Amino acid sequence: MRGIKTISLFSGAGGLDVGFHMAGFKIVACVELESKYCKSLEANRVKGKYFDKNTVIHNIDIRNFDPSAYKDQGIECIIGGPPCQTFSAAGRRSGGVIGTQDLRGQLYEEYCHILDVIKPRVFVFENVYGLPGANNGEPWRQIVKAFSDHGYELHAEVIDAADYRSEERRVG
Repeated sequence: MRGIKTISLFSGAGGLDVGFHMAGFKIVACVELESKYCKSLEANRVKGKYFDKNTVIHNIDIRNFDPSAYKDQGIECIIGGPPCQTFSAAGRRSGGVIGTQDLRGQLYEEYCHILDVIKPRVFVFENVYGLPGANNGEPWRQIVKAFSDHGYELHAEVIDAADYRSEERRVG
């Protein structure tokens, strides 16, 4: 299978990436700040199960990532879920939802920059259920406008992962 060439941003340990791989996408590169999560990505790359052995893992702050190496490389899709703490219910419980006033809540701007350089046909911007309603919807309006200003239209949908399951079974 050819696979749709995809870059993963804010990869974490690769949960979103594994799902996309299982759906036939080819994860070309991952960008993740936390080295402990990159170790998990690297382990899956070495085994060749969820990532191609040539998948590049960038252990770097997204603000320092240079997407130009992937320009004109046939990348059709970008996936990623920027940090959600500033929009989430857990954030609300621990001191309030500060949205885009927090630097983590502004990282969608880096996502937009990467889209500008690579120009994929589609992207997935994953985040928490509470994002559209956080701070009376102001951060969500900012995010939608930003992607629109960069030539993309958002189609938002709430998906409950419990409604989906892997066809793979673990024994033991």
